[in-house]
Amino acid sequence: MRSSASPHVALVGLVVGLVVGLAPVYGCSPSGPSRGNPFTTGNGGASGSGTSGAGGDPGMSGSTGTSGAGGTGGMAGSAQGTAGMAGATAGTTGTGGAGGAGGVGGGGTAGSTAGAAGQSMAGSTGAGNDITRVVPTPGCGMDPGQAVGSAVRGTIQTSGTKDPKCADSNCAPWSYLREYFVTLPAGYDKSKAYPLVFEGPGCGSGGQSIYPLAYMGANSVNNTVIRVGLTPPPNTIGHATNPGKGCFDDKEGDDSVDWVFYEKLWDKLAGQLCFDKNRVFAAGDSSGGWFSNEVGCKYAGDAVHPIRGIMPNTGGLPSNPAWEPTCTSKPMAGMWVGETMDPENPFVNNEFGITRAMAVNHCAQTTFAKAVYANFPIGGNNADTVCKRIQNCPDLYPLVVCLIPGNQHASHANVTIPGFGTFLTMFEKAPLLTP
Repeated sequence: MRSSASPHVALVGLVVGLVVGLAPVYGCSPSGPSRGNPFTTGNGGASGSGTSGAGGDPGMSGSTGTSGAGGTGGMAGSAQGTAGMAGATAGTTGTGGAGGAGGVGGGGTAGSTAGAAGQSMAGSTGAGNDITRVVPTPGCGMDPGQAVGSAVRGTIQTSGTKDPKCADSNCAPWSYLREYFVTLPAGYDKSKAYPLVFEGPGCGSGGQSIYPLAYMGANSVNNTVIRVGLTPPPNTIGHATNPGKGCFDDKEGDDSVDWVFYEKLWDKLAGQLCFDKNRVFAAGDSSGGWFSNEVGCKYAGDAVHPIRGIMPNTGGLPSNPAWEPTCTSKPMAGMWVGETMDPENPFVNNEFGITRAMAVNHCAQTTFAKAVYANFPIGGNNADTVCKRIQNCPDLYPLVVCLIPGNQHASHANVTIPGFGTFLTMFEKAPLLTP
């Protein structure tokens, strides 16, 4: 049978330290070629004055036109469309809105009317759950039982049985003592529900070799989130594509031993720590990037162990049905980082995950190839064009892509550290958080 769970970091110094710490992780196998960086064209869209420029994407324009000469629609969506974005804005006023059909509480009528014109972008949080409101865990008010400001090691026992036809070479009953590291923010307040971020390293590293979320600027979140570093399982899992390399049990569909680990640890932390169930994220590098993609796909909007958004560097989401877990149809936020010609984890793997997110989020354009972008500045001496936010998607579930020209499989700490922090700060204020 399938495995089951029981009822349910100046910047230079940081970058150097992180690169050294992640040195063993680059050895994950590719699953296909990647294509060129789509960000290299389409930056002239904002200055377009006609309905479409040469090479532009007709059908994406608002009343201000789509793109300038040479554009591929990259900036066209900054006009935000017409009725569609109006639907997204109005729909979020419904308390308890469901999908784009409008809320059932106060403001629901406006959500229903505008949401229908906005391609069902409104209020996609599910009945009875306003995703912008804080939902504290049972651990709120309890002593956390550990020091704050530093990583504290913990373990948890997991077990299960894999399907005889699993992707890994070890398809049998299993039992593993899993390791994790919890870092509480300085000044941790046991009555405040913090965002929580599960973080996974690359192959061959442990739960302490994860991205810091500290940066000398407004986008530092090290002292505003709870960080949980996860150590991959033992090599005895018989990894399907990277045996003996100390990777997460990715590309193993629903049989992954990581799902039991995730669910049991989620439950354990919820009983000990004060965090917000509506602001749980997953981030990772390389194999940890595969993990974060997969856990977001499988648990976005889950009623018991929900994921609000993901932040993978490299990695990807499996497109092989034998490797992909069963995914939800619920919306999620995401920020993806990688290089155009990564030889280990081609970015096409993340393109697949981005396309899936665009579809379940009901973006106006539902594939990576047709996405419309606007600059998403992240600081850290990075140009404003390094990262871009996909336009014409629900405001509550931002999707950001940082596609870097190059042919390296790298940690990209100069982008991920300020970038992930900038992304997470969006969820600490309106409109993504209701006071």
